Amino acid sequence: MKYFLLLVLAIIASLTGFVVHVFTVEWLPDWISSQMQGIEVQPSWSVRYVAGITAIEYGIATIVLYYLARDKLIKFGKLKASIYLTILLLALNAMFIRQPLMDYLIGNPLHVVIVQNVFKWLTGIMLSFITVFGYEFIQAKFNH
Repeated sequence: MKYFLLLVLAIIASLTGFVVHVFTVEWLPDWISSQMQGIEVQPSWSVRYVAGITAIEYGIATIVLYYLARDKLIKFGKLKASIYLTILLLALNAMFIRQPLMDYLIGNPLHVVIVQNVFKWLTGIMLSFITVFGYEFIQAKFNH
């Protein structure tokens, strides 16, 4: 019964995100377009320094997530912990299964879906491996 209720909870939580997504896909692009008429946006390269500095958000959030889940994950070893953390990071952004599946279902060829999503996954993969191996290195260094 507990697992059933957890599944129901996951469904309800996911549906709220889906409803918001559908609402924003239907309404938000037109609204943004109307608000942006006559406004010139800076090219992304112009804000590269702010983008670089604020990228720390990814690293801090990943370290906090690993810290909170470490007792469970590290039991599998650093390699598997890194893989599981990668899956968590990707799944939290619906990039593990949902996005590749949706990319394929809307008509992208499979090879395009694979390349497109592997590149999207690189950040999560690198964050996870650097976080797990780095955190464990720091732990070992300061626990002796």
